Amino acid sequence: MEKIERTEAPGWLNEKWRQWGEEWAAKYAETRKSSSFQWRRNENKGHDDLVKKLSTMTQHHCSYCDASPMGPRIRCTIDHFKPKTRFPKDAYKWENLFLCCGLCQERYDAFDERLLKPDRDSYSFEKYFDIDWVTGELKPNRDASPEDQESAIITIKLFRLNDNGKPDDRREELEVFEKLETREIDKFSYRFFIKRGQI
Repeated sequence: MEKIERTEAPGWLNEKWRQWGEEWAAKYAETRKSSSFQWRRNENKGHDDLVKKLSTMTQHHCSYCDASPMGPRIRCTIDHFKPKTRFPKDAYKWENLFLCCGLCQERYDAFDERLLKPDRDSYSFEKYFDIDWVTGELKPNRDASPEDQESAIITIKLFRLNDNGKPDDRREELEVFEKLETREIDKFSYRFFIKRGQI
């Protein structure tokens, strides 16, 4: 998980997110169906504009596993960090929205207050995580506090950061990166892995 600098909320979203959240909360209370959720539009802007802004914020990488569109595991989708069914009033809140790959988004409604949020000022990869260079897996930082280790474990589990071939993908991406003469790291997936694994 790379650290993300949260940009300012788009004005068209900032103007309406509270109203839309209230409306979604009422609709979900009635239907109890997450499939009833729809992205709203204001000033002719909506879902695609959010994807574009969130994608720019992450340099076109998943906010959680850091896969890029050029990698095998990403499709552009917007994740509600606090799930829209459990926190419906935050469904359109800018600070709750992240660009996400389909695999990381498979956590669905799973949430824990200890889950790491990559745009928090206090977040850094080194504070919470270590890397097993043999397997490519993420591990909690052994030198971290027990609370921080627990946050790392929960984050790895809920976002499935060691599932679906991601550890092998990380090692392969590093191998490809190291063979190139010109290395534009933002064109690669798993930048946190590459930065720390270069020979």
